[in-house]
Amino acid sequence: MKSVIIGIGNPNFKDDGVGLKIVEHFEGVVDTVTLLNIGFNLIDSLLGYEKALIVDGVKTGAEPGSIIEFDVNFWGNVYASGTHNFSIFEIIRIGYSVFPEEMPKEIKIIGVEVEDVETLSRECSPSVESAIPLAISKIKNYLGLQ
Repeated sequence: MKSVIIGIGNPNFKDDGVGLKIVEHFEGVVDTVTLLNIGFNLIDSLLGYEKALIVDGVKTGAEPGSIIEFDVNFWGNVYASGTHNFSIFEIIRIGYSVFPEEMPKEIKIIGVEVEDVETLSRECSPSVESAIPLAISKIKNYLGLQ
């Protein structure tokens, strides 16, 4: 099954780079893509794959370092408030509307709860850094790489 792991974030703003750090562990094992921000470039990164994992830092109010998983049951009902603020969920929905046969049959989003995304640093907070091995393990399990 052709799979891709997409990491989203900015490596210069502390915990915002966690998705990119996680994706580094899979370079050369499966196809990987890194995006500093999202827009319709996310759709381009998904086209032609059967299975996709998107990894990003999230802010949900959970404990920093918590792993939050989103799948079709969650993001299928999330809508953006306007055309200038498309969420990752709205972009994926547009991809399925425009390219239904080319989009992955399975998409899962792995979020790592962030603590600090404002400090200029290439190092994650300790709580976020300690979540990276668990996120990697979840991704390996999902892709059958164990």
